[in-house]
Amino acid sequence: EEEEAQRIRSKRVGRGGERRQRSGGEIRGGTFIIVTSSAPPATSKSSLQPLRHLALPLLGLLLLLSPEASALASLPPLSPLRGGTMAMPSPVVVPASGTHSATVILLHGLGDQGSSWAPVASQMSLPHCKFIFPSAATRPVSINMGAPCPAWADIKGLSPDSPDDEEGATQAIEYVHKIIAEEVAAGIPPSRIVVGGFSQGAAISCLSAMTHKEPLGGCFLLSGWLMMRAKVPTMMSPTFISTKVPVLHCHGTNDMVVPFLFGQVSSQAMEQMGVNVDFKPYPGMAHESSPQEVSDLKAFLHGCLPAAPPAPIPDDPSSLSVKELKAILKERSVDASDCFEKADLLAKVKSLL
Repeated sequence: EEEEAQRIRSKRVGRGGERRQRSGGEIRGGTFIIVTSSAPPATSKSSLQPLRHLALPLLGLLLLLSPEASALASLPPLSPLRGGTMAMPSPVVVPASGTHSATVILLHGLGDQGSSWAPVASQMSLPHCKFIFPSAATRPVSINMGAPCPAWADIKGLSPDSPDDEEGATQAIEYVHKIIAEEVAAGIPPSRIVVGGFSQGAAISCLSAMTHKEPLGGCFLLSGWLMMRAKVPTMMSPTFISTKVPVLHCHGTNDMVVPFLFGQVSSQAMEQMGVNVDFKPYPGMAHESSPQEVSDLKAFLHGCLPAAPPAPIPDDPSSLSVKELKAILKERSVDASDCFEKADLLAKVKSLL
């Protein structure tokens, strides 16, 4: 029996993608690993290349869970929900370590699970935030040669013209909306809830934010793309645009799984729709993450979900100082790096009114 189990595990690695490796604090395979030792990794980058090659047709990346993630996975989960007709496993929940006033919902990529991402909660330094890590149901996936694995929807291809599984995506969006509804019922306003994800989880979280009736606090995409681009304009909630919900879109230029061009095209499509999106390319980064991306995500979440909500903007901000104008933009995660004069800052602040 043990030999048969080992054979199945080996087969899953070949089909489901590479196993993530700890590597000197770097984050690989779409998960954030808490490194507790400065010792060099047991597996070198070069020795991962054959296994990485097997993973190229896939988005899913399996994780050897760290002890920290295992401990977090044992926390009390949310009540089971259903997304459309598909039953989902219970999410992993990391409660706020301080007074709970905001929530972050993070969706994993293909072939992964919510507990893989649990360590990210402690890395964001947001004691007032509760983190929810849902897990997708297992289903056959076309791009995985039809083999079943955890997925939010089917994936038929990874090019801009590949057809989307609209039914599966709609079910996943409904499921995310139900998690949001549970948070709202518990007293957290939608403006204090941020959704995001990695790879396919990023695609679903983006649609979930765009189609939610009330504007959320923000949305982030890590190595993701925009699904159903032709239909999004008719699906999108008007308040998503009118309230300028901030969207952070991060993508590595060397991504061979979800090509960088696909991410770029998705971001440009969102811009054309009037979405308040900030696209950040990461030179040399593959379908993974990096310390800089983690830092950018942390800054984004701190801007979207400050410990206390930002003070209202005065009706006439022209009397504010440069420092005060910059503070208003920073509190709302608005990039001011292209502002060289006070007039530039003032124009951006007025656009938020």
